[in-house]
Amino acid sequence: MFHPGFRLAICSAIIFAGLASGERHTTFDQSPRQALIEMLSGGEAPFKKHLTLEMQSKLQNLMKSSPDNAPSPIQVLIGAKSPDATRFQSFDIGPILFAFSNPEQHERYEVEIDSDELRGEEDTMGLSLHLVRNGVEREIPVSLRILARLKRQAGIWRLTTLTMTTTLPVGDPRILEKSWWGPTLAAAAGLSQDTQASSAVVIDERPKMNPLRAVRMIGMAENLYSQMHPGAGYTCNISNLVNIGKGMDEEGMYKFMDAEFADGLYNGYRFTITGCDRTPSRTFRVIAEPVAGHGKAYCSDNTNNLRAADDGRGTTCLVAGKIARK
Repeated sequence: MFHPGFRLAICSAIIFAGLASGERHTTFDQSPRQALIEMLSGGEAPFKKHLTLEMQSKLQNLMKSSPDNAPSPIQVLIGAKSPDATRFQSFDIGPILFAFSNPEQHERYEVEIDSDELRGEEDTMGLSLHLVRNGVEREIPVSLRILARLKRQAGIWRLTTLTMTTTLPVGDPRILEKSWWGPTLAAAAGLSQDTQASSAVVIDERPKMNPLRAVRMIGMAENLYSQMHPGAGYTCNISNLVNIGKGMDEEGMYKFMDAEFADGLYNGYRFTITGCDRTPSRTFRVIAEPVAGHGKAYCSDNTNNLRAADDGRGTTCLVAGKIARK
């Protein structure tokens, strides 16, 4: 038999261990994605929180040695102003991490998550920049890709490196046209008024969305449709998804699915939605097959599991498709 005092000590240790474990769980609850959102959504305190401890120590020393009227080193890093909440959005789930809306020009810039690899105490996220204008994704001359690496230090995910790669097609004459850049990027690039005026006569041709991204957009539209119609759930009628949006601008509902999708044919692919027979429907499957029969087939479902099949058949994609990446 154990002495009563010994049993009490054992029980107390177990209780305190459980409390400590609970505290660690709460600390670790934040995902790397949420940490990056908190860090970059504005404000000095959250930005500093997700810097490495070594970086925080260095900044603290710099602040001590700086004149009283000098700006904070952290403010120099992040800028004095926080993002405009009416234009800037962040998303805890889904393919979009950040979005910045410019309603005056009917533009929306989106930072998408292309990959997210979590390995123990380290996480690597691949990000890319996209432009949506008047509800349609547009090609932009400056291709921007970002590799963000975070590590968990003292129970908090902290940013360690940002690798940014930009591609500028200087051999493409469209680089001189304002219509290709768009109003916001044209102003940033400093295109002259003469160049802008001459580009006004250029025919505005909308580049086609690739089939993989189109499948992703249909999945996003399905999620929005089910939220707006909880009694019906998902829909198998693709025309119901046209003009579904995430917000409002001066022209009305923000649109990210073009009317060309309404008949199920787009950019050489046939799009079909199935699996939403019951009401309310809790599942759907979407496939994209090349009309000419040559090329890959793409598919997804309500879990946003994007896959591809080399034989161009949607059924193959649904049954044995490989994970598709951009």
